[in-house]
Amino acid sequence: MKKVNLLYLSQEDVVGAGLGLGRVMEVVEEALASHGHSMVEMPPKPGIHPRQSSFIHAMPVWIKDKDLCGIKWVSGYPGNKSYDLPQIAGLLILNNPETGMPLCVMDCRWITAVRTAAVTAITAKHTAVRNARTLTVIGTGVQGRFNSVMLKIAVPTLETILAYDLNEASLQRYLKEMADYGGAEARAAASIEAAVKNADIVLTATQRLDKPLIPLEWLKPGVCGFGLEASRAWCGDAILGVDKFITDDWEQTKYFAQYGAFADGLPKLHAELSEIVIGKKPGRENQQERILAINLGMAVEDIAVAQEVYQRAIASGKGTELTLMGEDLSAG
Repeated sequence: MKKVNLLYLSQEDVVGAGLGLGRVMEVVEEALASHGHSMVEMPPKPGIHPRQSSFIHAMPVWIKDKDLCGIKWVSGYPGNKSYDLPQIAGLLILNNPETGMPLCVMDCRWITAVRTAAVTAITAKHTAVRNARTLTVIGTGVQGRFNSVMLKIAVPTLETILAYDLNEASLQRYLKEMADYGGAEARAAASIEAAVKNADIVLTATQRLDKPLIPLEWLKPGVCGFGLEASRAWCGDAILGVDKFITDDWEQTKYFAQYGAFADGLPKLHAELSEIVIGKKPGRENQQERILAINLGMAVEDIAVAQEVYQRAIASGKGTELTLMGEDLSAG
């Protein structure tokens, strides 16, 4: 039996592979098209919850039309700041679809951040009101920052970002980064209510909450909303009362509802995002409808981006080669 090696990519290797955000959006949109054409095998992500408000999810997928397969094992621990550790962490494994052998093990933090932001941006491309000017961001951590940058790429008419966070240090870091990035004026919001009522696009990127933040009455006609917390930042009347509700995978959304999301009930589904991407269903149809997208994140996006990172890492000589097995233990 021949020796089996795999490539290990640290977070620094992943980032250093040089995959630009524009290319990330292209790769994710291609992955969504595969999903829309039913070319993926992807069960709803199961999870365990070793501590209160925490999760560790397993996210396997096979993208049939690209013949890519692998799994992400990702944790979310809001309390990790007390340990000086990130909230989101984990590993992603790419497998050889022909033999099942692992090809690469890599850090998944950066990939999780950029693919989530890309999904938001792609949704906004199809659903944001024409000439959207104002973005409101509730929660200015990693996801708040990446989503803001990606949204500005997808909706270049954005001029103002209203940001709110209970963590003053996080808020100030966000304002500085957005100023350095340029393209839209970012400033602190006086209150969540004022910021939401003035927004063309509303993004919530908070940690788990004791109670929701945003009621339907705050949402002006034409608004496009995004919730990254599996519904928890949005009041039931907002989720159930908007004109169109979009999600990335309806089966997964229903699965999450069994475990505490959508406490007031599931809304009527307008479309899965991938159906809009491939033109099977419309996105925004008029400038008055209020649209809410709660995309829970799909492994098809992670593996597609990971494959791109893997190829670039090989081409640039990044990573560490590890031996998985060097001898046949069944011999003799």
